[in-house]
Amino acid sequence: AGIIARIRVENFMCHSNLSIDFVDNVNFITGQNGSGKSAILTALCIAFGIRARGTQRATSLNDFIKTGCSYALVVVEMKNEGCDSYKPERYGKMIIIERRITATASTTALKDEHGMDFFPYFFVSAKKEDLHDIIDHFNIDVENPCVIMSQDKSREFLHSGNDKEKFKFFYKATLLQHVSELLDANIGNIESCKVYLKANEETFRPYEQKLNKLDLEIRRAEKVDEMAQEVTNLRKKLAWSQVYDIDRKIEKAAGCAEKLRERIPVCQERIDAHKAILGEKRDAHSRKNTSISDLISRNDRAKEAQKKLYQDLTEVTQEKVQLEETLRSKVATLERKRGKKRSLEMHVREMKEKFEENTQVSSFGVCFSCDVLKVVQVEENERVEALRALENEIDLQKGERRSKSPIFLYQIEDRRGKVSDLNGYIRRLQNQQRNRLHAFGGEDVIKLLRSIENHENSFTRPPIGPIGAHVALAGDDTWALAVEVAVGRLLNAFVVTNHQDMLALRRLARNCNYTNLPIIIYNFEHPLLNLPPRMLPNPDLITVMSVLQSENHIVKNVLVDHGSVERQVLVENYQEGVRVVFNTRAPNVKEAFTRSGEKMFMRAGGQTTLPKDRNIRGGRLEAGIEQRITEAESDLSRVVEELRLLESQKRSAEASLQDLRRHLEKSRRANAEVSQSISRKELRLRDLKFQAEQAASATMPNTEELETEILVLQSSHAWKLIYIFLNQDTEAEARKLERVIEDLRNSTKDDAEALRKAADELQALQEEADEAANAVAHFTKIMKDRVLPELQIAEEELKRLQSEREENAQKASQICPEEEVERLGGVSDSTVKLNTSLERLMDQVSREERHITPVDELQRKKSKLEKKVFKKKHLHVDLKQRIEAIDDVYASRRSKFEHNTAYLSRQLRWRFNDHLKRKGFSGRVKIDYEAKTLKLEVQMPQDASNSAVKDTRALSGGERSFSTLCFALALHEMTESPFRAMDEFDVFMDAISRRISLETVVDFAIQEGSQWIFITPNDISSVKDHPKIKKQQMSAPR
Repeated sequence: AGIIARIRVENFMCHSNLSIDFVDNVNFITGQNGSGKSAILTALCIAFGIRARGTQRATSLNDFIKTGCSYALVVVEMKNEGCDSYKPERYGKMIIIERRITATASTTALKDEHGMDFFPYFFVSAKKEDLHDIIDHFNIDVENPCVIMSQDKSREFLHSGNDKEKFKFFYKATLLQHVSELLDANIGNIESCKVYLKANEETFRPYEQKLNKLDLEIRRAEKVDEMAQEVTNLRKKLAWSQVYDIDRKIEKAAGCAEKLRERIPVCQERIDAHKAILGEKRDAHSRKNTSISDLISRNDRAKEAQKKLYQDLTEVTQEKVQLEETLRSKVATLERKRGKKRSLEMHVREMKEKFEENTQVSSFGVCFSCDVLKVVQVEENERVEALRALENEIDLQKGERRSKSPIFLYQIEDRRGKVSDLNGYIRRLQNQQRNRLHAFGGEDVIKLLRSIENHENSFTRPPIGPIGAHVALAGDDTWALAVEVAVGRLLNAFVVTNHQDMLALRRLARNCNYTNLPIIIYNFEHPLLNLPPRMLPNPDLITVMSVLQSENHIVKNVLVDHGSVERQVLVENYQEGVRVVFNTRAPNVKEAFTRSGEKMFMRAGGQTTLPKDRNIRGGRLEAGIEQRITEAESDLSRVVEELRLLESQKRSAEASLQDLRRHLEKSRRANAEVSQSISRKELRLRDLKFQAEQAASATMPNTEELETEILVLQSSHAWKLIYIFLNQDTEAEARKLERVIEDLRNSTKDDAEALRKAADELQALQEEADEAANAVAHFTKIMKDRVLPELQIAEEELKRLQSEREENAQKASQICPEEEVERLGGVSDSTVKLNTSLERLMDQVSREERHITPVDELQRKKSKLEKKVFKKKHLHVDLKQRIEAIDDVYASRRSKFEHNTAYLSRQLRWRFNDHLKRKGFSGRVKIDYEAKTLKLEVQMPQDASNSAVKDTRALSGGERSFSTLCFALALHEMTESPFRAMDEFDVFMDAISRRISLETVVDFAIQEGSQWIFITPNDISSVKDHPKIKKQQMSAPR
């Protein structure tokens, strides 16, 4: 529907009578210059209602009448078939548009499919509105250069190097200019309406002032009525006020009597309580006397025992003194005998030496030397053992130091690793604070995004990512860590629409040194997922999806399909997670994450709980980065201080180990020297034994008597030791007695302190007993002298008041019943105050009634005025709501308009570049909506400098025409129309450019599907025959 089937003209421009039929796809019209090719497009524009100036070929319609003729006729037959047909029941399968032009006027007629043969009967309409409806229905805009590009428009655009003119062409072709003009007109109307509303609001003030004045008068009149009613009520209350005054007195007297009655059991209770206390204190006083007697007797016994111990200590001390005197005399005697022993030993040695001299080799000397060597050998062996024990101890300490050294090294390396991790973490947070994208890939992801922007033509659809930059937490940062553990692996990912885009993105990532880039392939055309409630967890549970927000529905779909965020539950702690996942096994719950980062899930019937990854320190989506930096810096200071302390301890341990090594080396050298000495002495001992065997035959001098005397002298030394031991035992016994005496003295001191405390307690008990006795006497006197007499007086006064109350109640009932006064709220004031209020109100009512209008009349005036004001305000509010709705619609449409301008810009860049590639060119389109400029950049394949031509006037005629054709085809792809026409689109092209251009436009026209009409004076023999192509040759001009 909407396709041109035939154009017929009479007396139009250079044609007397011309009829041309068109096919549904591609139509070529060729002919020499002056043959009237362009007149066909002009006739088509005139038929669809364009003005004469809009064709740029005449200033008025009568200029199109052929010279010498009185009228001109243009008839266009347009198909009206298919689902897009316009009122097929009225026009049928063909709509005929007839435009008749005379010297004074022009008419337009619309006919059905039979209108050409039966004009009077099949005439349908002659209204321009019907023609406009048809044009709007089929989206025909003959002034749009993308629908009909006339010869003048083609040349103007080909020769124009002005960026603003190109922008106007693009702006008009894409209908953005028309939409922008409508929006600008709307905002002007909206502002005018707002001004009117503001002025209309001012008209309400006089009415509101009148209403306020009426309200004041009504309130004043109502207040007077209320005062009159209050006068009546006060009279009734005054009658009963005296009764109520007596009631209050009765209540007071009854309360006083009741209090006095209550005091009787209270006084008796206090008397009984103090009697009980008195008995308890007297019993305690008796027990405390008995306890003091026991303490005194025990103290006397302790003093006797202490006296006896002092006597024993004195005897032991005297015995010790006697033993010391005996020991000193024995020591002197022992010194004398020791001198005698030395002289005897010297005599024995001289006898042995003399024997050795006589016998040359004395057996006794050899044996004595052997004994000496054995003793020395034993001493040196003991020294060796001591050195070995010292060496073992040093080795043990050295092993302990060496075993601690790896621990120090491990702790130091651990702290250094923590310092490095914290420094890196702080740098990442600071980078994230400057640029949020740093959190999702660092500097590499920023380089990648710049590269994607520079190579956007490499993608079918621009990639979306990283995902973390398109999501945020809803609310505060409570669940930031849990969300990081749940979907942190997806936050760095990019989303592309197909496999080809994934390869292109992977290539750009390698160029940016961004390795292991996660890429997800997802259909961008898929709408936002609508999850039914039966597939979601219990609404009372918090899910990851509920705490995340994103304005991109593709990101939301990816998080659901690849992250299962709708089935990941967030819980407060481990116990709640166990209840949700393990105990109740809530439906549609895949995993649960605690606030501290633990992960809990069920797999194959098994319960699994994973702790938080130690590399995850916090959530990258949280907003409080400054606080996280402060906490990390505090942790860094603490770890650095721990590292410094560990390094100091390590240096101390290394110095101690070095000292132990020096001591061990010294001990080993001493041990080696002693071992060598033992070896030498063993050799000497063997030599002496050999000499002793040879001298065994010699006679030994008799030294038995001398040796016996030496033994006697040695026994004297043993007695000395015995006296020493006895003295030590005596000293031990004396010290023992002193300790016993000290313990007994402490015990006596404790008993004395206890006796003093018991005496104080006994005195306190006596005082408390006296106080209790005084209290019993005091309360007994109060009972007899005060409570009972006052109670009798109070009961007599109560009987008198009750009699007086009955008399006053009978008088008040004659004025009004008591129930009516109770309905009025009772009487709370005194009689004097009520009388004063009554007089004051009566005077005020009498004054106000002289100047007050009746309330009913004021209410009628107010009701009438309120109806009038309500009607005006209702109209005002209705108009305001409509204007606000229009303003909202305008804002929405303005937003959509800006979105569409950006979308059309990208679409134009991609399609323009695609068409240029057919000739090996490449190019870009830069559109600046603020400056209203459009720049074309074309890169030639033969250009070695690889620089783009930014001004099309710098191109050759063929190159400029081809690039312009590519630009026009790109615009054609972006607009919709049932037919399109281009006049002399291939001018200034060389043969190769013309051939490529013809192939391009023909292929585009066949693939695009709408009707195309191409007019050219050039040879089109290079266009291959095709069932969808029709070529027509115009007659040569006469």
